[in-house]
Amino acid sequence: MGTNENNEKIELKKTIGLFGGVSLIISVIVGSGIFVSPKGVIEEVGSIGLSLIIWVVCGILSIFGAQTYAELGCMIPKAGGDYEYIMAAFGPISGFLFVWSQLIIIIPTANAVAALTFADYILQPIYQTCEAPYVPRVLIAASAVLILTILNCVSVKWVTRVQNVFSTGKIIALLIIIFFGIYCLCIGRYQNFTWDALFQGSNYSIGKISVAFYSGLFCYAGWSYLNFVVEEVIEPNKTLPRSIWLGLFIVIVVYTFTNIAYFTLLTPSEMLASNAVAVTFAEKLIGKYAWIISIFVALSTFGFVNSILLSTSRIIFGAARNNHMPTILAFINIRFLTPIVSVIFMSVATLICLLFQDTFVLLRMGVLAEYLFIALSVAGLLYLRKIQPHTPRPIKVSLFYPYSFLIICLFIIAMTLYQKPIESIVCLGIIALGVPVFWAGVIWKKPKSVQDKLDTITIMVQKLTYSVFDESKLE
Repeated sequence: MGTNENNEKIELKKTIGLFGGVSLIISVIVGSGIFVSPKGVIEEVGSIGLSLIIWVVCGILSIFGAQTYAELGCMIPKAGGDYEYIMAAFGPISGFLFVWSQLIIIIPTANAVAALTFADYILQPIYQTCEAPYVPRVLIAASAVLILTILNCVSVKWVTRVQNVFSTGKIIALLIIIFFGIYCLCIGRYQNFTWDALFQGSNYSIGKISVAFYSGLFCYAGWSYLNFVVEEVIEPNKTLPRSIWLGLFIVIVVYTFTNIAYFTLLTPSEMLASNAVAVTFAEKLIGKYAWIISIFVALSTFGFVNSILLSTSRIIFGAARNNHMPTILAFINIRFLTPIVSVIFMSVATLICLLFQDTFVLLRMGVLAEYLFIALSVAGLLYLRKIQPHTPRPIKVSLFYPYSFLIICLFIIAMTLYQKPIESIVCLGIIALGVPVFWAGVIWKKPKSVQDKLDTITIMVQKLTYSVFDESKLE
């Protein structure tokens, strides 16, 4: 193991404490959705009361999955999260296909959509009555990505500080909405919460309730992202489960009471007619000053992009360390001790996606890919319990949690296949394409002429980024 000029081991440093872990989870889960369009649930079930019940239950079900990942993260404390768990249980090709789907389908498009949302809400006060032009949207989104890329390359400590600030600001914004909701209730705006009104228009169809649960669970997605950076978590056996529990509890409370606040001023039909519920709520309450909410949404999405860049760059970093991605992606900067090349790689992929206006097609496909591999990770825990019963497990959860959440994952997969058959087929085809890529990139022994060129590129990147290969977690 090498050292830098400060005689520090060249490996990822543990800089993320409890507050940083909680803020990362909150930032990834609470993107722009709760501000913009929390109407997917009520659109299906029809009533305020039933939608609030589903919001709470979806949060509780997410805790089942989080409990499962707490055991996996403490049992296999390596950067990369699902990649390491799937590979440990089902072998290298399964782990590679997870990384492949993340790189091609999920991460760059999710980052690009979030960055464009940031730009939209920065520009909203200027373009109040029309859609912002394409060029300034892309330039602002790209600027945000580049700023966060530099920050992620230079210091994880500063990244978490920025993350803490934006997470706190995001919660403050939601608390302001909740406070306004309490104020509205105090002045008598509770007509939507009488017993007759609360469940008026309820649709108890199994199909509708199933779709509502699908929408609700999707809004809680992101609780597993702290596992991606577990190598940088201080005392992970304590911090990881505590961060997950506390982060999800805060999100459940905030989601529920934010929805209650919205319904003090908005009827279900008004919510369904709005494309930005928080802004519509603010327009009814504070009129021309509603643009303030737009700024809060922009800051929320800025923090979201930062969280995704921090956590997902560790996926390909972990894969490269196991030779499932080019070696250069496992390089750590000697001075800053950050996975600089993987961060830059994810940034470039995001910038490329910004050039495509219809990134939402890939984003919709990402739902299926994400839950396929979450299901594989949960199944991996059950399989590892069977084949490695004596492996040390600092946390060992009740089997009720993984079995319950595996059923939930299978439900979401089935719903996605049913709702979006075309996107689902394309998604499965892209994942399958990873098999020949795995053969060509990992299995195939390259001729010396090809390997020499790759080595030359590796040395060049190493010099440009002042970095070395991390061997800290290789067995």
